[in-house]
Amino acid sequence: MGIGDSNHITLALLVLKSFPDQNTDEQLKEMRNVADSQIPSNPHLWLNYPYINSAERDFSYLVPQLKKANIEAAYDSFQLMPDVRLWERIIPRLVSIGFDAWLFILTHQCFTRKAFTDELTVAIDKITLRLGPRFPMIGLMYGIASQNVPAALRVRPCISLGDPEWRQQLTEVLRHRILPGKERSMLKEARFSWRIHSRYGGDPSMTAIEVRSLTERIKYWRFAVPKSTQTARWGQGPAGGGDISSVRFAEARGSGTYEHRDIMWFGAANTVSDTESAYAVFLGPLPDFICFGLAKSPFGPPDAMEVLRPNSICTSTNL
Repeated sequence: MGIGDSNHITLALLVLKSFPDQNTDEQLKEMRNVADSQIPSNPHLWLNYPYINSAERDFSYLVPQLKKANIEAAYDSFQLMPDVRLWERIIPRLVSIGFDAWLFILTHQCFTRKAFTDELTVAIDKITLRLGPRFPMIGLMYGIASQNVPAALRVRPCISLGDPEWRQQLTEVLRHRILPGKERSMLKEARFSWRIHSRYGGDPSMTAIEVRSLTERIKYWRFAVPKSTQTARWGQGPAGGGDISSVRFAEARGSGTYEHRDIMWFGAANTVSDTESAYAVFLGPLPDFICFGLAKSPFGPPDAMEVLRPNSICTSTNL
């Protein structure tokens, strides 16, 4: 799939607990074989009604209906306002409460108010960045047909509340999409926001990977890539595709193996935060995998890391 300019990455980041010599393929196979019993028998969902017009409906009556289907739900409505982003209210609670899925009500606003579609689309993309593409997000259509749902919102399952079997349909979607406990824990441990910048600096041959912290300020950070990778530049700079600083504190380099392949790692002590990012700029195609994480000492090797696999990502622009 193509990678556009300055795109956010929507993917599940696998958290590596040791480095190098971590057999990721075996880990993934083990996770796929986790018994169904680890999937919650009574999933805990957050049901939201985002609206613009204050005369819109109250959908709290759906909570007891869901309970009859052995689905625990909490309900909240949110009025969309220009100065408050929906995703900023949604993500903290999804993470802190540990909901198994997010359900959102879709009404005629979908196709009559562009502001509604835009706001909800951004929220879906931001949640995907934080919790991964497999985190269940489901639209519940009220009074509209599926063809009225904008294409931007049909990237997630949509179920009609007018269908007598809607609860059974929801149960089936959740059965296939709710992650086993181990995988959910790994997704929630993701600590970094990743972004791709093609044509970095206006040069069509350069592609930059930007990583910033979602949680705390990071001092000793490391990239790791296959040894054959052509790395043109790297360092720290302002978030959002800014220029890389020419100054690197406590520059560190080393080598090792990952997935039975020779790798090189590099990093520095310039602070990375939610406003300052680490950058690695590549000449030509991106490598098969790019790892980013922390080191325990100024010149030490990487410890806990996350891995990006560019060949398996999907991107969305203008977030």
